Amino acid sequence: MRLLPQEQDRLLLFLAAELARARRARGLKLNQAEATAIIADGICELARDGLRYDAVVVGAYAILGEDDVLDGVRALVRRIEVEAVFRDGRHLVVVEDPLDGAPPAAPEREPDIAWLDGAVARITIVNEGAVLVGVTSHIHVFETNPMLNFDRAAAWGMRLAVPARTKVFFAPGEPIEVALIPIGGARIVRGHGELVDGPLDEPGAREAALALAREKGYRGA
Repeated sequence: MRLLPQEQDRLLLFLAAELARARRARGLKLNQAEATAIIADGICELARDGLRYDAVVVGAYAILGEDDVLDGVRALVRRIEVEAVFRDGRHLVVVEDPLDGAPPAAPEREPDIAWLDGAVARITIVNEGAVLVGVTSHIHVFETNPMLNFDRAAAWGMRLAVPARTKVFFAPGEPIEVALIPIGGARIVRGHGELVDGPLDEPGAREAALALAREKGYRGA
């Protein structure tokens, strides 16, 4: 059985969470890695159960509390970010201070983005879904969430022109202009959105990915 990188990551997260849950069942207090694994895995399962984004965020705060972890661990688990599969596609779920037990009224937006110099393209993206969508700095923009509507052909081989580990958030219905720069290195993409699985510059790769995106209902394809 051949698994995509995203599927491999999900299985590793599940195994880490299972180990942590077994230790917790023996009465042990959890460390940072164990608490993070359990909460992140729980978020993915809440989404898999069909809950909407806001309900998943609320549910995340009920998974563990400060009493479940070692002294000082809550201060180390200030923010958890995990991509979960919802009914309308993948969404980045961001939970602040998940051991607090008190969810915020609504997920927060990120502050203004510092765009990098050297952008070679600009496109406008509109989130036509019902929930906030986050796009990270390293993701192949062409393969981002199906509910994001933009010229996907123009975004082929590109990533957001933002510093590493930066995320840009797209609220439902709000057009946002973004700057793009080419993906560097060997320009081989695998597992980002399951539309591309190999060299970006291979002849016919873009056309084949566009056809697959249209078949899967990606907006803007």
